[in-house]
Amino acid sequence: MISIGHCISFARAQVTINLPQANIQGRTDYIESFTGGQYSFTLIALLPTISTRAINSTSFVSTTGGGTVPLNVTHLKLEKINNLSLLGSSNDVTLSTTDQVLVSSLATVSVSAGPVILNSRFVTANQTWIAGIYKTTLSLTASGILGGSITPASQDFSISVPGFISPPASIGTTSILINDLSYYRAANGISSNSVIPLSTTVPYIPSIKTGNTQFSFSSTSAYNALPVIPVSTVNTTLTGIANATSGALSTTDQSLTNTSGIAVPTNNNQSLTYSYRIGASQLKTNFVQAGTYTVPLTYSWNKLSSAYPSGSLQAQANGSLSVVVSDLGEIVANQQTVNLAFATANDYKNGVNLNMPAHLKVSKTTPYNLYVRATSTNFASGGNSIPLNVLRIGPMAGQSGMNTITLSTTAQQLIQNADPVIDRNLNILYSIPASATSMLLNKPAGAYSANIIFSFVAP
Repeated sequence: MISIGHCISFARAQVTINLPQANIQGRTDYIESFTGGQYSFTLIALLPTISTRAINSTSFVSTTGGGTVPLNVTHLKLEKINNLSLLGSSNDVTLSTTDQVLVSSLATVSVSAGPVILNSRFVTANQTWIAGIYKTTLSLTASGILGGSITPASQDFSISVPGFISPPASIGTTSILINDLSYYRAANGISSNSVIPLSTTVPYIPSIKTGNTQFSFSSTSAYNALPVIPVSTVNTTLTGIANATSGALSTTDQSLTNTSGIAVPTNNNQSLTYSYRIGASQLKTNFVQAGTYTVPLTYSWNKLSSAYPSGSLQAQANGSLSVVVSDLGEIVANQQTVNLAFATANDYKNGVNLNMPAHLKVSKTTPYNLYVRATSTNFASGGNSIPLNVLRIGPMAGQSGMNTITLSTTAQQLIQNADPVIDRNLNILYSIPASATSMLLNKPAGAYSANIIFSFVAP
């Protein structure tokens, strides 16, 4: 007996569909055709019933590190066999582990041998895509009388999900607007948020850095000296991120999460809220001069080194941060009434002095002058009067930068060209000197009063 053995070896066929970034970001279906095998027959071939299913796995399984993709993201149609177009008669089937009929046998349609072309449609919506390669095994079968066969009977069928991080092309300017003095008095200072949309298929660590060590300054308002403000006066963090970290701005990249980073977001799209804060003490120390303080920013997003694909993957975008200080001013008289009493002969002989600690509180975000004037021509008590010029207004001992003036209806300058300040307390001395007490003699007893106005401008 002579026996003859045949040994046939072949490489396993495989198909890989590269899912485009644009479809993942836009959540739009992706369609691609591929060869599912070769159709052949022995004698006469009428169009057979052709079915498909996934075998060996109930989902696409990652070959690059954990995770799965459900089979039902894939929809298949039979496009053609050789030159016979079948899209119009093929069923649109959702891939599963159960045989799905692509096309039923048609006794009146003959088919010639040739490649079997399948049309695949991938539904990206409602799926969170994580970079990697996901594989199942696809089976195609032909059945029916004289139906022929499809080879190979099965092949590896993979989806390749690209690794990407996609921010906007430009972030624009984030502005911290200091347009009210209350911000200087708030316990937490002031903050402003910027929301940046991001699309990604990889876990990542966000970071930020500045282009300069100091803010640049511009202003249409007067200033005595050019402000030199380090960028470290501003802190930044991400809000709504559990493992977010906070740090002062710097020309060195500052990571905004710990080393575990941020996972791929649901449906691959998210909005990151960057919060910039200037503390109360930094605000009052550094951002008192009216104007615009600006620094360029570089935002970076770096793939975790452990994530697929191997190697580094980074996205960057540029923006800027501006701190805009308005021209603000306020004068507060902490005591509304000032009483100088002449009660003894010594008061008339020596004059009267009255110290008013913290009498005025001044805030101004530009260099300022402080003026004082009376609104009436005399101190009056009924029909009686005393000239305004009996009164002197000036600094208490230890109060610097202030003149002593004689009161009149013309604005007199108490302070000249002082630097911007927030909540500066002024200690004021009211006095009627001995040289002026003669103007009080022979005046009927009574309370003589006049209204006094402090202002930044001389009206």
